Amino acid sequence: MPRVRKIVGVQVHHSVALADASAYAANLASALRGAARMVQPEHRAELEALEAGAQARAQRVGMAGAAARLRIQMFQSDREFRSYVDGDLPWPDEDPEGFEARCRCDDACLLHDQGLGTEDDCNCAEPCRRHP
Repeated sequence: MPRVRKIVGVQVHHSVALADASAYAANLASALRGAARMVQPEHRAELEALEAGAQARAQRVGMAGAAARLRIQMFQSDREFRSYVDGDLPWPDEDPEGFEARCRCDDACLLHDQGLGTEDDCNCAEPCRRHP
């Protein structure tokens, strides 16, 4: 029986985490706005203040995410872009301290393991940068 190999994935840029944080912050602000409408007037001011703070934080996180996505667009013209995505090199705007290249030892080949694609999709001969 042939060995079943898995696709490990790509190196995710921190803009993905910022997009998640932005969505969570927007949900928090929305929930606080809804709660403020449901409480008695003497408790409403506190919840409205919390909602305003959450809304401001959501906007700041959204702006940070937009800036990070713009940086990714700038990196796409870099000849090393594929190496960033594949996890062979750290993203230029992230801390390289402690970076380890992604292990490719168990990556599946689209062509040979899954019977899809063309010879251009074959990654069988690609060396693992973590275990050269």
